[in-house]
Amino acid sequence: MRQLGILLGLVGLLAGALIGCGRAWPIPPGAQEVHVVVTASEVRLDPAIVRAGDVYVVLDTPGSSVGFAQRQRTATETPGPLSDDDLDRLEHGDTEGFALGGMSDFGCSAAQRAEDRGQLGPCGNVTQVILTAGKYAFFTGNLEPGGDPPVITVLEVLP
Repeated sequence: MRQLGILLGLVGLLAGALIGCGRAWPIPPGAQEVHVVVTASEVRLDPAIVRAGDVYVVLDTPGSSVGFAQRQRTATETPGPLSDDDLDRLEHGDTEGFALGGMSDFGCSAAQRAEDRGQLGPCGNVTQVILTAGKYAFFTGNLEPGGDPPVITVLEVLP
């Protein structure tokens, strides 16, 4: 969880640095979108199955954050889909060999977030990922071994 906290903090700092640089832009017409809703007990994806390629992730829960996990065994390996074993290890707090990222709507004022809602950019609630076929994990909660297990939901990406 500490890694996610550090990452989200860096994302917030980057967002703050970029605010003056043309803040937000819209999702392209017809683009694939995955809407993410975060509650105390679950992470819901709509839809939970998409095609490989550009995917626009929309965080629909104001004041929340969500983690995103892909496989990456070495620093030079391109991040990619997770195996069932990877998902099991992630659920048990083993984060070795993963590229962990995430998104939140922290770091901007309420007015900036409201103005940029539904758009990409540091104050928007949308991010773009490029995914190949396989499984990817969205999560909240503790990834540290021995703590409460994280809440994990799988996005399936078809070829």
